[in-house]
Amino acid sequence: MPDDITSPASLPADERRLRSRLHQLLSRADGFLHGSLIEMARRCGNPRCRCASGDEHKHRSLYLGQTLEGKTTMLYVPKDLERDVRRWAEQFQQAADLLEGLSQQGRRRLDVAKARSKSNKNATKKKSATKKKRAAAKRAAPRKKTARKPPPRTS
Repeated sequence: MPDDITSPASLPADERRLRSRLHQLLSRADGFLHGSLIEMARRCGNPRCRCASGDEHKHRSLYLGQTLEGKTTMLYVPKDLERDVRRWAEQFQQAADLLEGLSQQGRRRLDVAKARSKSNKNATKKKSATKKKRAAAKRAAPRKKTARKPPPRTS
């Protein structure tokens, strides 16, 4: 593969398909949000509230869990934004899955390029060894002495 930008037509069909799907997702998505959606169920502490009577009546709320700079944070998601946040998190996960697929394609391409490079190096080494053997054989062979003609005399 050349080092410069590769034309899409020269890529394997699987990689073209993944790139196309990623492009479509990036074009139509209205947002991306990295994190895990966590539904919490809590009691409010009011003894008269319905949540005090049992687990099935606890107050439910949605949080976005993220790890930022090594620290996990929980961000409350208001009820009116739950649908949007779920969609954004799903779109982010889809994009991450497509990028992982592209990464695997790149890994395969790297493996093929390494194998090709290794076989080229081995072939070069074999050629070089053959040349060295020939040169050594020439050096080891006795040289024929040729009679030199004396230079013409000028008078």
